[in-house]
Formats: sequence, structure tokens, C-alpha cells
Amino acid sequence: MYFDAHFHLVPAVEQCGLEKLLEFYRSENHAITCAHSVDEFEKQDSFIRDNNLEGVILQSFGIHPQLPLVSNAEYLEGLLKEKRIKLIGETGLDFFNEELKCKKTEQMEAFHICLELGLKYNVPLVIHNRKALDLMFTEIKSISKLPLVLFHSFAFSTREALNILKRNVNGVFSFSKQILNGNKKSISCLEELPMDRLFMETDAPFQTLKGEEFTLISDIKRVYEEGARIKKMSLEAFMEETGDNSKKLFFCF
Repeated sequence: MYFDAHFHLVPAVEQCGLEKLLEFYRSENHAITCAHSVDEFEKQDSFIRDNNLEGVILQSFGIHPQLPLVSNAEYLEGLLKEKRIKLIGETGLDFFNEELKCKKTEQMEAFHICLELGLKYNVPLVIHNRKALDLMFTEIKSISKLPLVLFHSFAFSTREALNILKRNVNGVFSFSKQILNGNKKSISCLEELPMDRLFMETDAPFQTLKGEEFTLISDIKRVYEEGARIKKMSLEAFMEETGDNSKKLFFCF
């Protein structure tokens, strides 16, 4: 079983095609999909229900730091009340460039909203963080009270990952094509973190390698193969452990 810890269903269908997605997820594979607008979530939700993929693809909705629409807070809470989502996210902070840094106030407000709702409804958070881990640490006490935190496409060092865990955060870290691109920090994290804290993802159809127009849903296979190689495990053993972990952590909520 391949478990993709993070992808975006609606744009993935648009780029990769309906039939390819259905074929992949009707073959005992599982995933978490994130949406960030009302329209996107409603399309995502309808697709999953219409194709009987409940329990196969878990749904998340969040206020993304690159598009911090705090006006979606009421809609997000409505989804939580109705138990239409299993996770909140992705949310977090992104100071990758000057344009994003200018949205610091909006990003912080959006992140606080998602964090508070995660605590209120006791659901996991999917965190996106670029160039802002130090600022996120100011909220670490609250983050540590969440039932689970998935640090999607973790872009920091093993030391920083371990520091998060030492603060009593029930955190897990997912990695995508950056490990195929020789990213030293990501590869080091995979090598040094225990298996029960690791997951693989595609972020499909985004996070492409040089020369690619988009990321395929099936690219999760390449990520798993490289993850197994880095951990010096057989692909079968690597898949079995991550699959077991996904069932224990995500499919129990």
C-alpha cells in the first residue's frame, strides 16, 4: 500500500486525469488531500463521495499561508462541526520571499485560527512552514496540545525536527521529491529520524523537479523507492511500516 501523506485532489485530477487517479486509489492506496477554498473543497468532497473513496482519501481543509483567507474561518469550523474533514490544513507560515513576508500579519491570524480550532475539536494539523520555524516555536506550547501534527514537506534539519519532538509535540514529518533532488537536509532527516515519525508525499500536482510540468499521483512510487534506499530498507518493509503508521495515526480519527 502506498500512502501519500499530502496531495491536492482537485488540481491533481485536472493535471493527471480522472481515470488515472481512480485507478491508483482503487488499488489499495491511500492519501490525505488538502483544499484551501470553499469551491475547491466542495469539488473535492463530491469527487470522493461520488467515487466511494471515503476512508481511502482523507480530507483536510485549511487556511493556507500563501492565501491567508481568514474569511474562511466560519466555513472551516462548519466542516469540523459536521465532521466532514479529518484534519485541518494545510496551514502555517511562509516567508519564502518578500511578497509573502508582507502578509505576516494575515498569516499569523490565519494560523492562530486553525490552531485554535484544532485544539477545540481535537483534530490533527497539517503544517506548511518555510523560512519561519523560529516564529512557529513561539506557539509550541499550544501546538504540543494537538493530538497530532503533520509537518508537510519538512524543509529543516534533523536537529530542528528533534527539537520539535523534545517540546512534547506529537509530530510526524513528510518528504516529497526534494529527496530525489539531493536535498541534504531532507535526506539527513530521513536517515536519522525513526520510522514511526516519517511519511512520504507527492504534493501533487505541485512540487515538481526540473523539466517537469506537474507531479503525477503515481510519483509517490519514486519517492518511496528513494526513501527505502536512504533508510537502507527493502521497499516492501518500508511500505509496510509507513502503511501501518498511517493506519495508527491518521485513520483512527
